[in-house]
Amino acid sequence: MEAICKIIIGTTEKITLRQALDRMEKEGIIKLHPALKGAFEKLYGYTNSADGIRHALLTEPNLDFDDAKFMLVTCSAFVNYMISRISKK
Repeated sequence: MEAICKIIIGTTEKITLRQALDRMEKEGIIKLHPALKGAFEKLYGYTNSADGIRHALLTEPNLDFDDAKFMLVTCSAFVNYMISRISKK
């Protein structure tokens, strides 16, 4: 999710998803409804938590195939949504 946002704003610097979404909005590239933006940020934040998808191997995982599939499909949807939005510019 961060990667597609970094491509859209044209940066290689290390930034968070929130920073990238804020920058897209500030620069007038893509403006998201605040609730949708917040949902994306919270969902992505879950992946970074101690029990989240991206760090599950650091501890005893409480996740299974369904969790991984949900995140894969959700992140894919986000990437496709952002590509569609930027393509209309």
